[in-house]
Parts: sequence; structure tokens; C-alpha cells
Amino acid sequence: MSVADQPTTDAGATSGASDAAPAPWWVRAGLAAVVLIGVIVRFLPRGELWLDEALSANISELGPSGIGDALRRDGHPPLYYWLLDAWSSLVGTSPWALRSLSGLIGVLTLPLMWLAGKRVIERQAASSGLDDAALRRRATNTAAAALTITALLPFAVRYSSETRMYALISLLVVAGYLVVSHHLERARWSTGIAAAVIAAALLWTHYWSIWLLGAVGLLLVVTVVHAHRGGDRARRNAALGLIAALVVAGLVFLPWLPTMLYQGANTGTPWGTPVRPATFVVLGLIYLAGGSVAEPQLVAYVFAGLVLLGIVGTSNARGRVELGLRVRPNAQVEAAVVAVTLALAWIVSFATRAAFAARYLAVVVPLVVLIAAVGLSAIRSDLWRRAVAVVLLAGFTIGIAAEVTRDRTQAGSIADAVVESARDAAAPPLLFVCPDQDGPSIERALRNRGAAGEVEIVTYRELGDPRFVDWVDYAARNAAADPERVTAAALERAGNRTVLYAYTGNYKTLEGQCEAVLQSLATARGAPTVLVPPEERNEDEPAIELLRFDPR
Repeated sequence: MSVADQPTTDAGATSGASDAAPAPWWVRAGLAAVVLIGVIVRFLPRGELWLDEALSANISELGPSGIGDALRRDGHPPLYYWLLDAWSSLVGTSPWALRSLSGLIGVLTLPLMWLAGKRVIERQAASSGLDDAALRRRATNTAAAALTITALLPFAVRYSSETRMYALISLLVVAGYLVVSHHLERARWSTGIAAAVIAAALLWTHYWSIWLLGAVGLLLVVTVVHAHRGGDRARRNAALGLIAALVVAGLVFLPWLPTMLYQGANTGTPWGTPVRPATFVVLGLIYLAGGSVAEPQLVAYVFAGLVLLGIVGTSNARGRVELGLRVRPNAQVEAAVVAVTLALAWIVSFATRAAFAARYLAVVVPLVVLIAAVGLSAIRSDLWRRAVAVVLLAGFTIGIAAEVTRDRTQAGSIADAVVESARDAAAPPLLFVCPDQDGPSIERALRNRGAAGEVEIVTYRELGDPRFVDWVDYAARNAAADPERVTAAALERAGNRTVLYAYTGNYKTLEGQCEAVLQSLATARGAPTVLVPPEERNEDEPAIELLRFDPR
């Protein structure tokens, strides 16, 4: 490996007859197969909806007028919920039907990633030093890399098959990337308006979009200053137009701002804790590659190497890697957006003591994939480039296989046992759920079995509606709760009926309370019968145990 101290391009490394030759048929067939597999796995069934998915489905069912009020006690903007409400009215409310919205969005993202991969190279045509044939080949290789990585990226597959807004975020980000790139090259009213619409849609979809748009705004200011000093009036005006588009998007978001401020002051993220900056990077790479599965974790390091190569690397005519800040083409602009976005997010999270979840990285994942795609296309040797791609995609495939075969919640097993127990009972049993965060997925699973009316469901603290979780002052209300009093109220409500108790121990802010409820139930009703033992299913929803307490 050599380190480039002078401006470096891969013009010499990519010149020759091979630059104009198309990829062999078997390579193109392999790419098509990868994309097809990526499309299929986005629509494979994955069991019942877990907590966050069930909350999305339940809130969306309230319709446009009720969604805003429900989200005031939750923690998100409403755009995705509006779309889910409209989608479910067309295709139904089964888990597969609800998830298919994200699947469709994920599939729509794929061709945009191809275009973005080409764009990241073509926008540097003047400074790359590549001849036309070499430029086309590099752009095509980058586009193919962006497409195939996105098709099998476990993070992208996961959230393209989940009833949440993260696939929508990624689609909007890559669409915004294309619009901004074209506007900076040739400013038009159409691209300026499109940029404002996409930015507003991002704000109305997820709050981490604020950090992404803030990063873009800061870099646009730098672009204005640099263009002004260089006398590039057209680029300066184009950047100013995009800044204006961001301002317009902010104005469009103003009606929702009071709700966001209320959420920030009263809901927060009581289920987690802040993390150090390095955790952003480490957890991000792990979850991009496939979460807790070992093989994808290994290829995460390969992915990280491609990201580095995409920022500062290329290969010369002898196949050696060269590193340098002035290597062209590169993905340094994209890397700057990612870095500033994550810096802003961490600063605010640390200051407000907010938790971090890897899914929030959806706002930067398309850009990270583009950086890695540039890195992969920087490997001149067809043999080595394809070998690295095979290793990367093989690791991703193992991560996808683990994801596809894993239930995301134990709610299905709980619901089956509740239905069986209800059929044997003289009267509809009382299902007592602790904490309330287990309620939405269990209630949804019972509803999917047509058994919601066969059992009365209440949740810990207020014995309230199991479809929702009220996150307002969540930690404080939990701290003030009296497990014995709540249990007594539940037993009074049950009367002489069977009590089914579904619980998870040691939930954050509820440490020991669900266990105290269990002890109180045992004191009043005697030793329980275990209907469903706890099973760890994934990192998102902890195990649930179902017990039956018969009347004395």
C-alpha cells in the first residue's frame, strides 16, 4: 500500500480496452439474482407485530383526526402513520399487509440507489481525470455496488419488512440526494421545489431528520462561501436556493412544532440511555450488517474498509491501494454529511440524556452505502472487486437468513395459549399484562386470531387500554406506582374469573414492579401454572412469560 501525497486520480488505473467492455453475462445474472432475492425477502412473513410495529398499526387506525393526539403521548411526527392508515384501508390489517407498505417503499429505493451510485461519480466528472469510457465504467460499477449492497443490506431488509417509518426515511434521503446533486449542478425551480417537499416530508417523518437537514444546511453555507470566493456565481445561487428550500421546509413543519416540543419535554426515551460517540459508529456498523449474528459482524469490518476506501482511496495501475485526501473521485462530501449529522445527533442526545437506537441511523444509511459503493468501485481489479463483493454479500445473506427465520416477538405464542385457556374457562379470563409495553403486541396477536373478545386485557398501572403506551412522564409515573394496590384492583376486576398474567421482568424504570405483582398474585391465588415460558427472540422485545392463576 502506498500513500498518495499528491493529487491522485484513477485515470491511469482504469484506462484501456476493458473500460468500455460490458460485464460478463454471469456477473449481470448474479446482480439480477441479488436484486431479486433482496426484493423477495422484503415481503417474507415474519410472525406477529412487535411493540413498535403494533403501536404504529394501532395509532394509524385512529385516522387522521386521532393520530395527532395519540402521537402527542408517543414521540413521532405523523406522516408515516397517515400513509399507513391509507395503505391499510386498501390492503387490510394483517401483519403481512401492514408490513408490505415498507416492503414497497424498500423496493422503490433500489432503482434510486442505482441512480445515486452513478450520480456520486458523474458529479465529479470534471475533476476526476477519467476519460469518458473510464468514467462510464466507474459510474456503472458504483451504481451496481450501491444497488446490490442496498438489496441485501440486513439493515435495509429489516426496516423494509417492518411496520415503521425507517424505510420511508431512507427513500426520502436518497431521493433528496439526487435532487440536491442535480440542483447544485443546474439549478431549476423544479429541483428547488422538490428539495423543499422532500425536506418537509423528512421532518414530518422522523425527528432525526433535523440533524441530517442541519448538516446539509451547514455544508451549503460552506458551499456558498467557497463559491463566492471563487467567483462561481451559478453554484453560489444554487446553494442559496437549496438553503431557501430548507427554510420553506422548516416553515411547513411549524404546525407540528408545539407537539414536538411537548413530546420532547414529557415523553423522551425512558427505555434507554445515552451512548458515547464511538458507540454510534460501532453499533451502527453492527446493525447495518445484521445485528447480533456473528458472520455479518465479521463482514462489517469489510464494509468499514470500503467506507474508508470510498472517502480517501483508489487503486493504481499495478493494483495497489492509494490513500489521500485529494484522491478523485471520492465520497468525501457524503462522508461530511454523515459525520456532521452524527455529531449533531450525539451532542443533542448527550445534552438531553436521550437514548440512541441503531434504527435512527436510517437518516444516513443511504449515504453510508454510497460511500461504501464508491470504495468498492475504487478496486480496479475485476477479480478482487468481485471477490470482496461476494464476501460482503455472503455475510449479509447470513444476517438476512437469521432475520427472516426469527419471530420478532413472543406475542404469537402468548396469544395461542390465551385462546386455548379462554376456551377451557367458564367465563372470559382477565389477561393482566406487565409492563404496559407488552400490551400492544399481545392485543394485536389476539385480534389477528379473532379472539380479542374472548378475554379482557388490562395493563399495569392504570389497568388501561392495551393497544397503546402512554409515554408522558413515563418514568415518574412508574416510580410512583404501587404494585400491591394495582394487583388488588386487577383481582377485584377479575372477581371469580381466571387471571392470566403476561409479564417481563426488569424493564427499565419498572425494575422489580412486575415481579412484585407476581408475588401479590401468588399470595392471593396460590402457585401459578406456567403456560408459556420466556424465550429471548431479539434485541428489541424482551422475553414474555405467561402464567395462569385459577380462582380459589
